[in-house]
Amino acid sequence: MSKDTFVISRKTDVHTDNMANPVLKNAVDILQRDIQKATTGEADANQITLVLKKDADQKVPDTFTMHYVSPRKVEIVAATSRGLMYGALAVSREVLGIDDFWYFMDTPIKKQSTVSWTDFSQHLPDFQTKYRGWFVNDELLVAAWQDHDSKDYVWDRIYETLLRVGGNLVVPGTDKESRYHRNGARDMGLIIAHHHAEPLGSEMFARVYPTLEASYLKYPELFKKLWRDGILEQRGHEVVYGLGFRGQGDRPFWLDDASHQWTDEEKAKVINDTIKLQYDMVQELDPGAQCSVSIYGELTGLFNKGLLKLPQDVIEIWADNGYGKMVSRRQWDDVPRSPVLTIPNKAHRARGIYYHVTFHDLQASSFLTLLPNSPHFVAEELEKVRKAKMDTLELINVGNVKPHILFIREVARSWRRDYQVHSEEAIIKDYVSHYYSEAQKEITTIYEDYFKAPIQYGPHDDQKAGDEFATYLIRKVVKAWMGHYPQLEEMKWLTGDVSLDDQLTKVTELIDTKYAEWDRLYRRAVQVYADIMGQQPQRLFYNDMLLGIAVHACSLHALRASIQAYRHYQQAEIVHAFLGADEAVRANDEIIRLRRDNPSPKWVDFFHNDAYSNIELNAIKLRRLRSYLRVLGDGSDEDVWERKYLMEPADARVMLLSNTHLALSDDQIAKKLREQLIDEK
Repeated sequence: MSKDTFVISRKTDVHTDNMANPVLKNAVDILQRDIQKATTGEADANQITLVLKKDADQKVPDTFTMHYVSPRKVEIVAATSRGLMYGALAVSREVLGIDDFWYFMDTPIKKQSTVSWTDFSQHLPDFQTKYRGWFVNDELLVAAWQDHDSKDYVWDRIYETLLRVGGNLVVPGTDKESRYHRNGARDMGLIIAHHHAEPLGSEMFARVYPTLEASYLKYPELFKKLWRDGILEQRGHEVVYGLGFRGQGDRPFWLDDASHQWTDEEKAKVINDTIKLQYDMVQELDPGAQCSVSIYGELTGLFNKGLLKLPQDVIEIWADNGYGKMVSRRQWDDVPRSPVLTIPNKAHRARGIYYHVTFHDLQASSFLTLLPNSPHFVAEELEKVRKAKMDTLELINVGNVKPHILFIREVARSWRRDYQVHSEEAIIKDYVSHYYSEAQKEITTIYEDYFKAPIQYGPHDDQKAGDEFATYLIRKVVKAWMGHYPQLEEMKWLTGDVSLDDQLTKVTELIDTKYAEWDRLYRRAVQVYADIMGQQPQRLFYNDMLLGIAVHACSLHALRASIQAYRHYQQAEIVHAFLGADEAVRANDEIIRLRRDNPSPKWVDFFHNDAYSNIELNAIKLRRLRSYLRVLGDGSDEDVWERKYLMEPADARVMLLSNTHLALSDDQIAKKLREQLIDEK
């Protein structure tokens, strides 16, 4: 018996009778686009039809089935719009061969004249996790970036990628961004969830009432109106409503209300009353909607003391520490590290997690680069989450997505019931062999060594430094130095409450543990990049690994040089302090150069709005420091160093009333001084 065969060609039409349904329209458009990408030839005209059948099998939510009708027709059938989206994406992936991360990894598409589809067994994977989502958080890069002359196009590709890996839930940005992008996410078939600082997805009080103090106790009716409006705006759509109350700016509410000294019991009463009120509002206006409560930050301690009273059917969401470890996070100088996975579930509520593969804490986290903790570490931690039965909902902070695909891909796999934790070597080897067509051995070694290079700043295995460690410290060193402050700003968590001198000694000791390793890794990565012959794998390596290594290596170099310059300054060796600051400028500029020279036209300006690690600001700060040192050491006319170090002795001794040429710029004199003095110290 011959096999049923459906030939996909450029004459294959993707169709639905429900084009007014935005999810189905997007599914049709995506599959039609992918057919055009994957095929070059024409065959007999035929049709793939997406059929929304409300009485179809729903034992597994969003399941779909493929039905071969004839060589002229295949039906994808599901009871939900999202099920049909999953079905269309399954054809794209499993029949046409288009990679789930094609957009962010620029994966080549294997073109064929036609594609013969003979296996119609595609189905929804067996997911362990019910709610599988991303939080596109601290989204400075994607918020300011366009592709195809469109920001919405970029966000649609984010939603598409999430759906491709089996996701069904999203927090589509922060504050104004989340509200703007909410409709686009819904139109792709995603459930909307909310930032823990934006209860019910409502507008921030401080944004609507900027002249009023953000105090629930003073303005309860205004808060209630915001919450009610938020529910009314979203009801009728799939939403997991986030209940709770933090202050404006994602911090404890009592910090915004200095009129009262709050006891734990008083704090808990406000939170309990607020959550009960919000829950009742949801059940009144959107009956049966799922709600969640994030046991995050300050709520962890209140919960552990038995002070929180939550509705029985909410999902408790527990967070990692921002670095992938399921313990409570550091909050400035306070490092409680309270275990999360062993907290008794006395109420037997469903539990989920809010988990970071990227984080922004202005201290030591990874914003621009891969998490410093390894993918195997993350996989093991997520296995512990499953064993603790905390995987009903998994909301993954994916930041700006592009820099973090290695982790995002592995986390998505962990949502499946049959997921097994693999070794570090196996995870990286699978990733590299999948995405790189050449130099796989050399590239694999670079990825493996990346996770050996981060600075271990504390005694626990997860306390490793991300890119914000050096980038923020550079600015803190410059401020303390030029401002004559006694300590680095907000760094007691790392150094303890000690003098600036002792703080810099501690930081230097940490840098020295890994400086040479980062430097070697950067040099090797540059060589591997140069040795890759193909344009696509070369561009991918540049953006997926080389740039991240450069941020670490060059920022650490700039920080180290800044501290060495300060030591010269302390010894009144101003010219050498100036040269140390210049070395820091040049190290930091290396990152800017690499961004500017990005070989990928698509990603060349992706990091333009890097306002957190902020390499561009570091360039400004370090140049100010360098100029400040020249003011101190090079005389009011900026000619002393030139006369002392650069002129011929006879010329320098002829003391004219004024210079005969303009003063050299900081860059010019630094270059000439390096040539003369670099070996002196």
